[in-house]
Amino acid sequence: MRERRTSAARARASGQRGFTLVELLVAMAAGLIVSLAAFLLSKNATRFFQNEARASASHLGATIGLNRLAADLQRAAYLSTGNIQVTADAQRCGAPPVAPTGLRLLAGVAIQRQGSVFLHPSELGQSIVNGMWPDAIVIGGSLNSTEVFEARVVNDGGTWYALLLDSAASRRTSERAQGGAENLSGIFQAGRILRISRPNQPHLYAVIDRMEPGNLVYLKSPPGVTTREVEPDCGLPLSGAHAWVSVISRVRYDIRSLVGKSTSYRSLVAPISPALTGDNGRTELVRVELDDEDQEKPETLELIAEYAVDLKFGISAVQADKAQQRTNPQITRYPITATDNANVYTIAAANNQPGARPEDVRSVQIRLSTRTRAPDRDVGFPVGTDGRRLRFLIPGIVAGVNTPADTVPAGASPVFARMRTLYADVALPNQAEPR
Repeated sequence: MRERRTSAARARASGQRGFTLVELLVAMAAGLIVSLAAFLLSKNATRFFQNEARASASHLGATIGLNRLAADLQRAAYLSTGNIQVTADAQRCGAPPVAPTGLRLLAGVAIQRQGSVFLHPSELGQSIVNGMWPDAIVIGGSLNSTEVFEARVVNDGGTWYALLLDSAASRRTSERAQGGAENLSGIFQAGRILRISRPNQPHLYAVIDRMEPGNLVYLKSPPGVTTREVEPDCGLPLSGAHAWVSVISRVRYDIRSLVGKSTSYRSLVAPISPALTGDNGRTELVRVELDDEDQEKPETLELIAEYAVDLKFGISAVQADKAQQRTNPQITRYPITATDNANVYTIAAANNQPGARPEDVRSVQIRLSTRTRAPDRDVGFPVGTDGRRLRFLIPGIVAGVNTPADTVPAGASPVFARMRTLYADVALPNQAEPR
């Protein structure tokens, strides 16, 4: 019986049909095609994700940069002056200062047409190729503290210093410093400007030389402090006087390259595959403080927005006639245009330029553009009516394609990076009279 059952099982097994070689080859080919399709879909999805991640990073950079610049602009002329050179300024004691340069140039805003290119001509090659000539702006005001400190300003044998008293402002600053904010020595830094105020008196201006223990803020001489011998009605007596002081700083925003420079950002901006990304020509939005001689303080340099490629400004301003400003105030808007609006760069120019009246600026329009880290588009777009671009050519990626007008060969690598451009209109409330 066992032999018959075994023989029957063998007969059934031998009657079952197996896969032929042709069927196996067809199945393997079909599986290979399915795997290849899945790989291509995955590769395209990964590339799409990387491109969109770069675009998101570009948008985030533009947002952070715009917000930081707008925050400083909102404090332009705060606890300071819209233009220290205004001859008829009843809020300043004495004549406009002659030196040092930084004090003489003190104003709420100073916009320099194509200033980034003027300051860093060899570093803005990519922006220039794309028809962009970024501006620069200097902002002056109490940007490091919102406090007004009680002090006694003293002349000690020809050396002026301000003794900071134990006031609520000093105590608040010390408390905030425990949480990571700047302490008194961080606020009263050398090269910054000190505004000295007294009740019912015009303001005096001096330059900080150093701060020493005991809350002693020494002032540079010259220029020193205006005395009663020079200005009998508003100068300080040589014996000293009780006053309120605020610290003024001047900062510049511009676009420049940090590649290969000895800064704390050197490793961050080091080029990665520059032949594919153009990283060797990348530029950033930078903020740096200026000292009393109008020179940059290297230790204050900050990278505000990566891959920034354009920075433009417009303004709104009141009329030049001061009497009209009071009787019939009118504000004229000078927006950003494709051909630079000359009124912007005349009215809001540095206060030593002909026709400049930065004290009359009431708002600033900002346009900040960033690009994605790597090109991912084959064609560009026309320029907008105000000069805005949507695509940024990376020159040198493809041979012979060095300007937006050049034809990109069929099948060539992408040469256009997407751009993110943000706008803001920032009111300058501290510019309104009286200051």
